[in-house]
Amino acid sequence: MDLDQFLMTETEHERLQRVAGFIPDVSDTEIQNGVMQLPSRLFFDNKDIHISKHSRYADYPEHSHQFLELNYMYKGSCHQMINGKEYDLHEGDILLMDAGSRQAISALGKNDILINILFQNNSVSLDWLSRLQGQNSLLYQLLLANSTEHHLNNYLILPTKNNTHVQTIIKQMMTEYFIPRDFSQQIISQYLPILFYELARSMESISTSKKINLEETPYLQVLRLIDEEFQTLSLSSLADRLNFNKNYLSNLIKEQSGKTFTQLITQRKLMKAQLLLQSTRMPIYEIALEVGFSNKTYFYDKYREHFGHSPREERK
Repeated sequence: MDLDQFLMTETEHERLQRVAGFIPDVSDTEIQNGVMQLPSRLFFDNKDIHISKHSRYADYPEHSHQFLELNYMYKGSCHQMINGKEYDLHEGDILLMDAGSRQAISALGKNDILINILFQNNSVSLDWLSRLQGQNSLLYQLLLANSTEHHLNNYLILPTKNNTHVQTIIKQMMTEYFIPRDFSQQIISQYLPILFYELARSMESISTSKKINLEETPYLQVLRLIDEEFQTLSLSSLADRLNFNKNYLSNLIKEQSGKTFTQLITQRKLMKAQLLLQSTRMPIYEIALEVGFSNKTYFYDKYREHFGHSPREERK
């Protein structure tokens, strides 16, 4: 039996739910503040990862837990309520929920396959994942530096249907888990960090406003647009898009960040340059041009000023 056949096969629990409606799939749950809590001990038996297929045909009531959960929409679609907000997942989508998030799932149909991947390791969290991506983002660096309340209850949705690396890794992990062979646990453990690095990489190409459970202030909008369009963005065009007076926006940026608009743009260019120096073999002068520096000497001076060493030393 291959993975697809295994997942499409109706389980005994699903047969019961198809007739009777929701039937709890775990025992010994707890109720805190009116929300069902799923204790870690119900899922982790001498291992750090638990993978299961979400049972179809019945609504799953609101619940919460103290570990990171990844939902992967293997096939079809589903409707969920996350921290009081409604979302639809489609084939290939990944939903990541940090400890403390509240989730309710509407009934899945026959052709809807939702996979739950639970992580017991406390070092794996959205904060950790955001730090990986945050090395290349002004907005994430701000949030990670100043946020205390966002370490819990965070969630993000990543549309990864067209990301062949992520799709392959998850399906390999599922195959090793559901159809185990020799060394399956060891193989899953090796795939896990690769999966999270791939997810961190994919976060860069997705609109920040879809990634994080925050209401954007004008200043956060500024940082997001600088993150996404630093190579071409001007203060005038930014002011027009946000419907602000140019001088007012300039003062707002200076007041909030302690830096001018130009300094933030330069910082973002340097962050991108550092990433390219660390992860590619592009010649340094090509990297300078790629991020928006036409003068190589100026690029070297700014890089040393910001990071304390030269671009060439970055690669040693």
